[in-house]
Amino acid sequence: MLLGLALLPLARPPLALRAVPLIIDTDIGGGGCRDVDDVGAICVANALADNGEAELLAIVQNTRPSEGAGVISVLNHWYGRDKLPIGAYREPHAPHQPPQIDPTQRIQKRFWDGDSLLPDPLSYVPDLVSNWPSQIKNSSQVDSAVDVYRRVLASQPDHAVVISSIGLLTNLEALLQSGPDGHSRLNGYDLFSRKVRLLSVMGGRYPNSSLGCECNFCAIYNGGADHGIASRAAAYVIAHLPPSVQVIYSGVEVGLEVQSGGRLSDCAPPANPCRQAYIDYEGGPRRSRYSWDPLTTLAAVRGVHAASCRECKGCDGFNMVNGTTGDNSWSRGTATNQSYLVLTDAKAAGEMLDQLMCQPPKRRLS
Repeated sequence: MLLGLALLPLARPPLALRAVPLIIDTDIGGGGCRDVDDVGAICVANALADNGEAELLAIVQNTRPSEGAGVISVLNHWYGRDKLPIGAYREPHAPHQPPQIDPTQRIQKRFWDGDSLLPDPLSYVPDLVSNWPSQIKNSSQVDSAVDVYRRVLASQPDHAVVISSIGLLTNLEALLQSGPDGHSRLNGYDLFSRKVRLLSVMGGRYPNSSLGCECNFCAIYNGGADHGIASRAAAYVIAHLPPSVQVIYSGVEVGLEVQSGGRLSDCAPPANPCRQAYIDYEGGPRRSRYSWDPLTTLAAVRGVHAASCRECKGCDGFNMVNGTTGDNSWSRGTATNQSYLVLTDAKAAGEMLDQLMCQPPKRRLS
C-alpha cells in the first residue's frame, strides 16, 4: 500500500503533482488526551502547505474545551491562513450530570462545560488565545466540525482528500452518521467513501493493546471524563470505515520514539506561537516532546517512507476496538485497506519534523 507522496525534506513537488488536500482533526490542548504535539502537527502541516506539498482544507477540533478553536486560529494566523475553515466538536447528546471522578486523582482544576466535568486545557491554550493575534477566540465563533467536514468534502474531487486524525474520533463518528444536507445529497458514509483517499489515524497499540488502551481510543487519563465518548467513537468509526479508503494507523509506540519541538526555542522568534506552546508545555526552552501527531500528519502528506517509517510486514488484517474499554487488537487475516506504521529511523524522523517546525512562514499576515 503506497501512502502519500514520498518527497525529500522541504522539497517542492513537481508542478504536475497536485498538493495533497489535507484535513486535520485534532484535540488541540484540551480533553482527556491533551498534549502539545497537536500544535507541532498543525505547524508541520502549515509548513508543508507553504512548500506546496499540502493544501490545507480545514482544521477541526474533536474535544469540548471552547478555547481550542482559538489556538487553531492563532496558529493559522501566524502562517497567514486566517480564512482556513475551523470546525468545533458538538456533543450530540443531551446534557447530563457530571460523572463521579476519583478525588484522589491528581489532575488540574476541573470546569463544568454544560455536559460534564473536564480538566482545564493545557497552559499554552489560554496563553496563546489571550496573548497572540487571531480572528477566532472560542468554538462559539465557528461552525460544527460535521458541517465543515461535509462542506469541504463536497467541494473536492473524488478519492482525493487525506485526513490526519490526531485526537478522539468523535467528529469522524458524527460525520459517518450524518445525513444529506445542503452541501451534499450523500449521507456521511457515502460522502466519506467518495471523497477521502487516505485516513491517517494516531491511535491504538500494534499489534495489540495488551499494555492498556491508547488515549485517543479510550481517554481514561486526566480524570476520564471523555472515556465513554472516546471509546464509543473509536469503536464505531473503525468498524464502519469504507473499504475504498486506505487507512494507516500510527500507534502510541511509534511517536513515543521520536522527539521534536525543542529546537523551536533557538530556531524560531519569540513571536512564534508554536515555539511558545512547547515552552509552556515543557516548562522551559529547548525541551522536545514525543511526536505522535506531527509524525502521523507528515506520513499522511509525504508518505510512510519519507516519514522514516514503513508499513508493517506480514500483518494483513484489520483493526478492532472495544466500544467500552477502548482497547484495540489487530485481527490477522486477508489483506484489507488497513495497515499500521513501523518506525525505521527515529532520529531522522525527529530532525525532519524539527526542520519543518523551524521553517519560517512564507505568507505571514501583519
